[in-house]
Amino acid sequence: MREGHFNELRVALHLMLRGCLVRIGFSDGRYDIEARTPRGRIWHVEVKWDKRAAESGRLYFEVENTRQRKPSGIMATSADLWCHVLGEGDQALMARVPHLREFLDRGGFRSVRTGGADSNSRGLLVPRESLNVPGFGWVRLPTVQDYFGEVFRRGS
Repeated sequence: MREGHFNELRVALHLMLRGCLVRIGFSDGRYDIEARTPRGRIWHVEVKWDKRAAESGRLYFEVENTRQRKPSGIMATSADLWCHVLGEGDQALMARVPHLREFLDRGGFRSVRTGGADSNSRGLLVPRESLNVPGFGWVRLPTVQDYFGEVFRRGS
């Protein structure tokens, strides 16, 4: 859980370096970040951390709660943007939720269920190279030190 929150912070720092005003942990868990762009547009951002994606080269997108037989993850979020953080949190995929849903629906990707006693989700495994499409962006996420270094550089 702590690492997940740290990745939300890194995504927030990325957005702040682009001029957004950011609130983390907003709206009763319906999404992770609310960002207001310099032009006044409000984006709700869902942040997911995929620890194994950096090693495996495949990203896991949760699509269904198998116990409740209801959409979950990317298929249920109320967010506008999806940020899928890979491995140690240095890099992330950013995509608009409707575009990502459509991509996953038509992609024919391998469907898998999570393992373990607490397992209750089904998701799609997507090869990283399949996500190099227009409208999806790969971003480098700053560390806290990177962020303050950039703020200092801009201010001096």
